[in-house]
Amino acid sequence: MINTDTIQSGTEVDEMKIVVNSLYLSLSFLLQRIAEIGGRQAADEARDALIHNLEAGNINFAIMEDRKLFDFVVSIAEALPKAR
Repeated sequence: MINTDTIQSGTEVDEMKIVVNSLYLSLSFLLQRIAEIGGRQAADEARDALIHNLEAGNINFAIMEDRKLFDFVVSIAEALPKAR
């Protein structure tokens, strides 16, 4: 986890998109690995738990302070595919 409260000034929007997309693909990769090792149900439960804990503020309560940011983060998690 990044241990800072700020993003370097001058960070471009395109760079932020790369970061968000990289994290999305990383989470998707992890869910696929969970499915391969523990089964589809385990992967789907992990995805659902991630979404639930984001919505409840258990993972990052700070996102709940801004509705647009909260909706964006949750929508990224909800877009993660279910296990195949």
